[in-house]
Amino acid sequence: MTLTALLLVLLLVVVTMLVGAAVAAVLHHRPAWAIPVTGALAAMMLIATATGLLIAVTQH
Repeated sequence: MTLTALLLVLLLVVVTMLVGAAVAAVLHHRPAWAIPVTGALAAMMLIATATGLLIAVTQH
């Protein structure tokens, strides 16, 4: 893998961890927001999966 691809994967992992921690904090303080936050997290995971797939496919 190239350095650029590795940096993109690292960035994706860091952002995913930060968003996951923020979601856990929000759900801990405001349980009523569970449904909208879960939908937003699912959308973020879909985008992260698509980005990872694009990185994997474009590598020869």
